[in-house]
Amino acid sequence: MRQVKKPEVRKAEIVDAAVRSFVERGYDQTTVESITGGLGVAKGCFYHYFGSKEQVFAAAIESIAQRLCATYLAILQNDSRSPSARLVSYIDHGYALTERDKAPGLLAALHGDRFRDMHHRIVDRVGDELRPALCALVSAGAAQGEFRIRDSEFTAIALLGALRELHEVYAERPDLDLRVHRATLVDLLERMLGTTLPHSELSHSDRDAEER
Repeated sequence: MRQVKKPEVRKAEIVDAAVRSFVERGYDQTTVESITGGLGVAKGCFYHYFGSKEQVFAAAIESIAQRLCATYLAILQNDSRSPSARLVSYIDHGYALTERDKAPGLLAALHGDRFRDMHHRIVDRVGDELRPALCALVSAGAAQGEFRIRDSEFTAIALLGALRELHEVYAERPDLDLRVHRATLVDLLERMLGTTLPHSELSHSDRDAEER
């Protein structure tokens, strides 16, 4: 007897299958057939949820961005910890993804010409989601006397922009010494925020996420 799945479950399966196909074949070589073939469903099932490959591509971007944002937001919005401690965990989680190849879905394949547009769109989407939380964190740090800054919003936006540009430039360098890179980044953030950030190893962000 054919299993009938809830619409949201089937739609999520199609998105996951699309992500796998984009990774294996690239955008141009991915077809509706390559997406549905691995699921054992007819093309009509795909078109019930998506009007085109472009639509499922956008859904794949949204899915990856949401997975990234969920953990980052949990770290930034954890009010049981100080703003500076949260900021360090936020930074270290990004390094942990790179260091241990824990990036979800096709993130590990995004740093090449084939996925450059998708990469940029995901970074834009994540930045839009994280900006309010980072602004709130910097504002809390200033209010509590941890950060010595003139304008919380200005500083948060500048910080997020710096992190994005550093990621864009250095993410494709396989020989990058992450610990040296992190130490340099922490020095920059301390100068921007007028503070001394607490020490944390790269593994702390993973433990912080697991505890929640």
